[in-house]
Amino acid sequence: MFCVDEKTAIQALDRKNRMLPLWPGRAESHGFEYKHETATLSLFAALNVVTGEVLGKTAAPRHTSVQFVAFLCEVVSAQPARKELHVICDNVSSHKIDAVQIFLANHMNVSMHYTPRTRHG
Repeated sequence: MFCVDEKTAIQALDRKNRMLPLWPGRAESHGFEYKHETATLSLFAALNVVTGEVLGKTAAPRHTSVQFVAFLCEVVSAQPARKELHVICDNVSSHKIDAVQIFLANHMNVSMHYTPRTRHG
């Protein structure tokens, strides 16, 4: 059983100043300022709730259903062949489109379970 989600718009930042090395009596230190880049990434992650193993992959800034399906393929390929897999994810549209349905039709051992939508008001 895997819980799958993605985090969008992660900034990959470098520190402005170099790291100060470790000296006797002084710990290694890093500056607190970062170079603000405009590049962002998305992160896909799958938590195996039985073993605690986490599978992850970064993707282009705007994640698509194609990238989501490619990540699901990686999760499946990392498991024993034909093992029954249950994937829990939220209700965003990229998790429910035709490409995902085709993936599920081609991977009969995978079942998708969607978290309920919350009501506001």
